[in-house]
Amino acid sequence: MAHLSTVRAIDNSLVNLEVEDTEKDLLNSWCGHVRYIPKYGSRNTTAEMWALELAPASSLGSGVYSVGGTERERLSLAGGELVVYDCKDPQDARWAAWLGPWHMAHGMFYAPLWETRDIVETFTRLAWTDTPEGMTADAGQRFDLSTAMYLQAIAGVGTLKVESKRASADRIPKWRGYEAQAGEIWRLDDANAAVQPLMMVTDSAVVTLSPWDAPRESQPGRSVRAAGLAASQAAADFLTKIKRIDWTA
Repeated sequence: MAHLSTVRAIDNSLVNLEVEDTEKDLLNSWCGHVRYIPKYGSRNTTAEMWALELAPASSLGSGVYSVGGTERERLSLAGGELVVYDCKDPQDARWAAWLGPWHMAHGMFYAPLWETRDIVETFTRLAWTDTPEGMTADAGQRFDLSTAMYLQAIAGVGTLKVESKRASADRIPKWRGYEAQAGEIWRLDDANAAVQPLMMVTDSAVVTLSPWDAPRESQPGRSVRAAGLAASQAAADFLTKIKRIDWTA
C-alpha cells in the first residue's frame, strides 16, 4: 500500500510525495517559503524582494512561542484574520500572521516598516485564497513570484525541501546520479553542513534532503532515529524508498 502526502503550492500547483504506507508516520505537516519581486522596474535587489512563510493555521501557537510573542493587534483582513505580535526574541521585531480557515502566511517585520499600515500593505499585495490543501495567491499585474519552496520534516531523517524543476533546473548536476525509483540522487558538497545534504531530481521537481534527527510531529522533543543509524544513511535510505515526488501545474 502507498501513502500520498499533498500540498497545494502558492501558484495553485500540487506538490505530491508518495511513500510506502509503512513510512507515513514519519511525515510531518508541509510548510512553505515564497518570495515576490516587483514585475516592472525591479533590479532584483534584496531591498525590493519580500518574503513570507506558509504553514498550517494550527502552527500559530508554535510561531508565537518561538518569538516570545505578545499580541499587539488583531483585525479582519481580506477574508481572513491578521494578528500582530511584539517579539521577545528578537526584541526589535514584530511577527504577523494572516490566518485563513486552514493555513496561514506569516513573516517578521522591523522598524521603521513595522507599523500596522506597513504590515497590512505587505499582506494585501497578493490576493490570498486558502484551500484545505494549501494557501494560494494571485499577484496580479504588480508582482512576480520569484521563489517558491515547500518543506516537510521527516522524523529521524531530516528536512525535505521541494522546488519546481522548471524554476531550479540550473542547480541540477551535469553528471549522472544514483538511479532510484523516483529519480536520480546526488550527494551535495556543502561546507556549512554538519552532514552533507542529498539531492533528488524527478521529472518535475528538485528535492533537497538535509539530514538531522527530526522528531515526530506528535512528539516534538523526542529523538526517533534507530540506534547506530548514521544521519546520511537514514537520508539516503528514505530517498530510495520514495515512490514518486512531483510538482504538477
